[in-house]
Amino acid sequence: MPTSTAQDIVCVYCPGKETDPRLNDLLDLATAFVAESAFGDKYNHALALVVCHQFQLEAQSGGSETQSGNGSVGGVKSIKEGQLSKTYGGPSANLRDNKSYWGQTTAGLNLMALWDACIFMPRNRMV
Repeated sequence: MPTSTAQDIVCVYCPGKETDPRLNDLLDLATAFVAESAFGDKYNHALALVVCHQFQLEAQSGGSETQSGNGSVGGVKSIKEGQLSKTYGGPSANLRDNKSYWGQTTAGLNLMALWDACIFMPRNRMV
């Protein structure tokens, strides 16, 4: 199976999701998280990993094709005992600042590794 499109790559990482009715919409939404200039020829791979991350988060929280999971993302950042207060971490603008979010799934970890590989490519290094 060729893996030239983001949809093909999603099918490799998340078998069975090729029939998910939201796949194309999720790929469109993933463009907000992925800059083509940052990932270069790995852009489709990065898009696919963002979508797979979403699918894996939904699976972890009991979601399905027709229903989202419980929505907890980012983990608890702070807790206060007196008058019970919790703060949950959410996504930030920088992929690297979001280890707690992207680190929750194998797809997210792969996305961070791909990010590192693309950012530190030979064309970006000063010699």
